[in-house]
Amino acid sequence: MDRCTHYFGAGPAALPVEVKQQIQKDINQYADTGISILELSHRSEQFASIITSAQSLLRGLYAIPNNYQIIFMAGGATIQFDAVALNLVGDAKHASYLDTGFWSRKSADLASKYVDIKFVQGLKDSHEKISCIEPEEWDVDPETAYLHVTPNETVYGVEFIDLKKMNVPVVADLTSCILMQDIDISKYAVVYAGVQKSLGIAGLSVVIVRDDLVGRVSKKTPDLLRYDLHVKENSVVNTCPVFACYVTRLMLDWVARNGGIKIMAEQAKMRAKLLYQAIDANPKLVNNVCEKNRSVINVAFNSPDAQVIENLLAAAKRQGLIGLQGHRHVGGIRASMYNATPMSAVKKLAALIDAV
Repeated sequence: MDRCTHYFGAGPAALPVEVKQQIQKDINQYADTGISILELSHRSEQFASIITSAQSLLRGLYAIPNNYQIIFMAGGATIQFDAVALNLVGDAKHASYLDTGFWSRKSADLASKYVDIKFVQGLKDSHEKISCIEPEEWDVDPETAYLHVTPNETVYGVEFIDLKKMNVPVVADLTSCILMQDIDISKYAVVYAGVQKSLGIAGLSVVIVRDDLVGRVSKKTPDLLRYDLHVKENSVVNTCPVFACYVTRLMLDWVARNGGIKIMAEQAKMRAKLLYQAIDANPKLVNNVCEKNRSVINVAFNSPDAQVIENLLAAAKRQGLIGLQGHRHVGGIRASMYNATPMSAVKKLAALIDAV
């Protein structure tokens, strides 16, 4: 098979061609340093510039208020499942987690090592649709340390972006929707994201934390998970993942040059609309998410007939469309369409869905 037309994997996700071309160039020699970006010191002026530029780009793209700090930490979103609790619980006796699927439950499970967890039911059955979210029915204890939410759940393809006003600090895992949704950061106390989807490559997470929460950290928290220390050291607490930070800066610059968050969000809606129309028109396929909570980023669907799924995956592979297998816990097909996804690849997939 020739080089794939497009990779629909959930993460690490496809990168824009021009970003990959710049990486190829900088792997040979970065700027005028005489060395590869892979060899660049985390204590160098050039890396300090990468961090500062990435922070500035992200702050500009999301109009992040000045009373929020932007830090970069080694590890993906999963390490933040521990870090959030260690940094934010303070003297509170419990934390609340909105249950909207696989990743919200995983984050709560890891946080439960440090604090009692109260689940807030997020998903609600609606006729034959198993996944609807009704924010007006959330019951959040006002004494909770924070409410953790996952606005886009990648496994079942469930999303909710319009968060109602809450009277407790809200923490959001934006791993799968950052740079793809127009989100008001000021509604949140903390947001974090593993960068391996629309922000770069695996091995790094970005955290945006409001100033008044930086000092809650537990004394037992390891240095590399302390938000306050990363703020103080401007993300260079140790030998941090230089290459991953560099790719994130490239991705932020690419988004800024290609229209910013508004354009990225519009393109995501267009891709999703095309694919959902094809799925809904095919009686052999089913998507069990109510329309208002369908993810525009991760489109998951299945069939009562396993052979239909096998045939569609095989046909997609022949067309150079790969990475479409559903999450290992649910099976079926999942098309993850991050910012580097071309409409031409989505049209090819929709045509295959029509024909299966």
